[in-house]
Amino acid sequence: MTITQGRTDLSDAESDDASVWRGKEPAADSCPACQHGEVRSGRCGGCAAAIGAEAAAAALEGMAKNARTLVHAAEQLGWDVRAERRWTGRLWVHAVVLSGLVMVRAGAEETEHMCAWNEATGKFVASASTGGFKAVREALKAVRVVSREHEGTGRTVWGRNAAEWVRQMGGAVSRVSAALCDSRDAFNALDGSTPTGARAVELASAAYAEAKTSERSATDAVKAARAWLAETNGDDARGCASWRRVVVLAGQHVKEAGEAITDAVARAEREALAAPIIQEAQERLNAEEADWRRRLAASGREPSARGYAGLIVMFEDSSRAWCAWFDGYTDYDGVKHAGQGDPTRSFVEQYDTWGKSQHSDRSVHSPSRYTSASLIAGDRVDAAAVAFTLAVVDQNEGRGAEMLRNAAAAVRKNPQGFGTANDRKHLADWSKYPHISYGEPTRLAEHAPAEWAALETAQTAYNGVRDLRNALYWDAYYAGERANARAAADRAGLAGRDDARAERAESGRAASEWAAAVERLTTARVRVNAAVTLAAGDVERAQACGDRVREGDALAEDVWSAVRFCEEAHDDVNRAKRDAAHYAESAEIYREAGALSDYVAECARMEDAAARAEAGREETLNLYGCAFDDAAKAEEARHAACAALPAEERTAAVAAEVTDFKPWGVGLRLVCACGAVHAPTVPVVDGDGVHVGALVNATDRMVSNMLKAAGLRAAVGPDQWSRGVLLGSADGAEACHGWRIPVEAAPLTTHCQGAG
Repeated sequence: MTITQGRTDLSDAESDDASVWRGKEPAADSCPACQHGEVRSGRCGGCAAAIGAEAAAAALEGMAKNARTLVHAAEQLGWDVRAERRWTGRLWVHAVVLSGLVMVRAGAEETEHMCAWNEATGKFVASASTGGFKAVREALKAVRVVSREHEGTGRTVWGRNAAEWVRQMGGAVSRVSAALCDSRDAFNALDGSTPTGARAVELASAAYAEAKTSERSATDAVKAARAWLAETNGDDARGCASWRRVVVLAGQHVKEAGEAITDAVARAEREALAAPIIQEAQERLNAEEADWRRRLAASGREPSARGYAGLIVMFEDSSRAWCAWFDGYTDYDGVKHAGQGDPTRSFVEQYDTWGKSQHSDRSVHSPSRYTSASLIAGDRVDAAAVAFTLAVVDQNEGRGAEMLRNAAAAVRKNPQGFGTANDRKHLADWSKYPHISYGEPTRLAEHAPAEWAALETAQTAYNGVRDLRNALYWDAYYAGERANARAAADRAGLAGRDDARAERAESGRAASEWAAAVERLTTARVRVNAAVTLAAGDVERAQACGDRVREGDALAEDVWSAVRFCEEAHDDVNRAKRDAAHYAESAEIYREAGALSDYVAECARMEDAAARAEAGREETLNLYGCAFDDAAKAEEARHAACAALPAEERTAAVAAEVTDFKPWGVGLRLVCACGAVHAPTVPVVDGDGVHVGALVNATDRMVSNMLKAAGLRAAVGPDQWSRGVLLGSADGAEACHGWRIPVEAAPLTTHCQGAG
């Protein structure tokens, strides 16, 4: 959950606090409460109001109890929750903004809900942006939130992973297969022994073939989705979701094919009723043309395309195109086109030939007999509808009955007159469209069964003419559209799978590049840390060498100079360490943002810092070596000079070292002020004079007695003795761990002074 501070404008708030939403927005760099421009430590310099992070924390702590409950529930459900303390212009309010990517039927969409509470009164503030607290709470539970990260990486598509896509498409294909089985049963039940049955089988065969093709494409799509699931181990859903359109289209087309198979017998019967009407229409057209030719011959004129256009009453544009095709024309470029008509041939056939040549994507011309047949069938439907209405009009007691009776009376007086055309249309429409007649025609059909049967037969014949007309062009056209849609869906599925595979390969390369860059940065960071650690050790050892030399030593200045230079080199190493920390922080920001090129640039800077740190460490190592050699030479010279002095001229011992000289036992040796051990090591004995064999068995009293025997005493108490320190090699013994005790000369006791 993020907590921010901002402002919103709920101008249509419905509560008593609606007026508080209409205020002036304060400046971004001033206090929202008093407009004071100075801000100190997160608080206003004028009114001491909390601003920034302190205000955000206060917004979270000061929210109402139901608001905190809503925030917790939304976080559990995966919503992005933002709690804000907003300034409205007059007072502060607590707002909770809930946003998320939610699943819908065909995808995922961004959704946002917002609730606000008055900070002073704790009252809920409702507006157009929210439907209320309970409505928001129910809306959160009613939808499924989709992970944006998974959607971006392709792990899920529309909130569904690859396994879920395969499972859902498998279920859809199972339903498609079941529908195909039902269609197969319906197809096998057809009887093709009669002409009508043969036509029904012909119609159903085309539909069944299309259904099988659709079901096969859906099955192949599910197989491809399952193969992708196995290939990616369920990590990528894009290659599965790309086949969704294929399965959806297959379901639609199989369903339509099943309906076509079920309707095949009825359509064949409709076409059987329509065939005589079409034949009659053809005969009428031929008779009309023959009568027209006779009239022209009687008047001494020749038949022409213009005359035939007037005979069949063509529109001007169509008439002009028909005459140009028949007689020929000259285009705008001056090219002459010969006419394709012949006045001696049938104009009906030539008109149909011209109409067929005019087929395009925007216009389809049917043979003229179908147009004439549609007019004939429509007139028969109107006549049957009028007859049925006249038969039952007296039994009608529904809405508009009086108006219907008046129209019927007018038609009975003048059945075919022009003045009653609207009345006849009113009577026909009442019977043809029962849904606009409140179902009265269907209810009254039993009062005139013969007229109702005649109306249904006429309507069936009219629909049969339309079916035969569609069989000429539109059936094949729509079948081609469905096939093209399935082919396009197949291509889209393949393209989606290939794109997903390419994106996975690209993401794999990107992941490899990221892994290499991270390893490169980590290696450089380790080099920096190693150089810092080693350089620190070099400085400590160099400083120890500086402590070994003294003011009068010949090489003291050289040693101390080397120590100073070593410390300066160590500062360079530390500077490289600080730069490396800055580079690591920047690299982490680039990593979160996914900026690989910037991350690689930070790797190069980190490697440069590692090189500088290693160079500084090499310098500290060299300087430490010089300091060590010079300190050793100065110490040896000092020891040699001290050893050359007579014993009575040497300085007194300044320290005693107790250690375990294996296998000899515990011994004590005295360290001179020059740092050397001139006297031999003496064994440490207990109170009985027995040599102590191990340092763990030696006690402070034993060591004190040994020092007292040598005329010395410890300069500090036993609690300040250095125990477990590394002692240098001397007197033929190797360096080992033991005790180091500062000592001083022991004063003579009173008894000893009296004896002297």
